[in-house]
Parts: sequence; C-alpha cells; structure tokens
Amino acid sequence: MQFLKALGLAMVVTLGGCASFTKDEVPHVDLPSMASYSNKPNVYVDFDFFQGDPGNAKANEVPQARDMLKPELKRILTESGLFGRVTLDEFERQPGDDRLRLKVYNHTPSGGQAVFAFISGLTLTIIPALATDQYTMTLETLDDRGQALAKSSNHDAINTWMGIWFLPLAGNTPKAAVSDTFARQVNALLKSWVEKNRTKYSSIEGRTPRA
Repeated sequence: MQFLKALGLAMVVTLGGCASFTKDEVPHVDLPSMASYSNKPNVYVDFDFFQGDPGNAKANEVPQARDMLKPELKRILTESGLFGRVTLDEFERQPGDDRLRLKVYNHTPSGGQAVFAFISGLTLTIIPALATDQYTMTLETLDDRGQALAKSSNHDAINTWMGIWFLPLAGNTPKAAVSDTFARQVNALLKSWVEKNRTKYSSIEGRTPRA
C-alpha cells in the first residue's frame, strides 16, 4: 500500500496534477451491533467545523465545510444503528434526547500553510509541492444545560500534492480523502462513546409463555 501511494505521488508530480492521500492515523473500526436492543437513545448532535488550532478561541468557523459534511455525518450516525432518532437541527431536538457536540478543526503543522483542500485549496495560481492538512476531531457529551460531561478526541491528516493543473489521480481527489478521514474519525469516536454509555440501551424483553 505504501509503495502504491509513493508511486501515485510520483505520477502526480511528474504530470503536474493534484491528488490527496490520507495518513490513516485513525484505523477503520467496527461499531458494536445494537440490533438486539429495543430501546436506543435518541440523539441531537451539535456539529461545527473550524479552521485553526484545536481549542483556540480564535479558530474561525467554516460554515461551508460544515454544511458540506452534514449529510455525510447524518448518514454515518443513522447507519451506525446506535441511535433511535438522529437530528443535527437544534429546533428538532426533543426533551430527553442525548446531546453531543462534534467539532472538527482543520489546522497545519507549526509553520505550515493550510491547504484546506476540501473547498478552497485547489487554486491554479499556487503551486506548492506538498502541503498537509491536520484534522483534529472532538466529541463531547453534554448535560441538559449544555455543559460538557465527557470528551474524547482523535487526530488524522491528509497530504495533498498539487501542480499547475487540477488533474486528480483517479480515486484520490481531495474530497474523497476528506470523506474517508471524516468517516473513520467519527466512527472511532462513536465506538468510544458507546463503550462508555452502554447503560443507555435496554434489551428486548422476551415473552412470558402462557401456562
């Protein structure tokens, strides 16, 4: 796999194209099956996307990226089978819903320049050889007042090679790389959340046979 990635990078540089490759710091995880539970928590997820260092009050909100990723987040949460009802809209939140806050921070190594390849890094007038986008994701469990009860986080990164023309290597577009990294990071945080909150699930009660 590493050889194929290296070969792909060489081709991109040679052809003057553009391609993105995930660093796979967060592995794919298998979420536990909750099919045997009749009662699952309903959840409201407050989701936001920032450009800047994690936790920095000066990090800038990027609503374009948040809105692009919202449908993917809704799909991941729904298909996980971990929840009864899922909403990302605060106006649809109902009493008793679990409240989670998911934040994504797009940042760069010290001294680096952001590519932010997902929506704005592919300008034809800039020709960096290689740039790296770091993605730190945090998931907080909130109480009824919106105060954090627990928090977990993870980190991944994407390398983007760019040349003069926008000629993505097949299957390695910036959008595909961000989608893959985003899904792996969300699923890893969900798995951790379930392991800490299994008491929120109740099993299907078997029928009592008649005498």
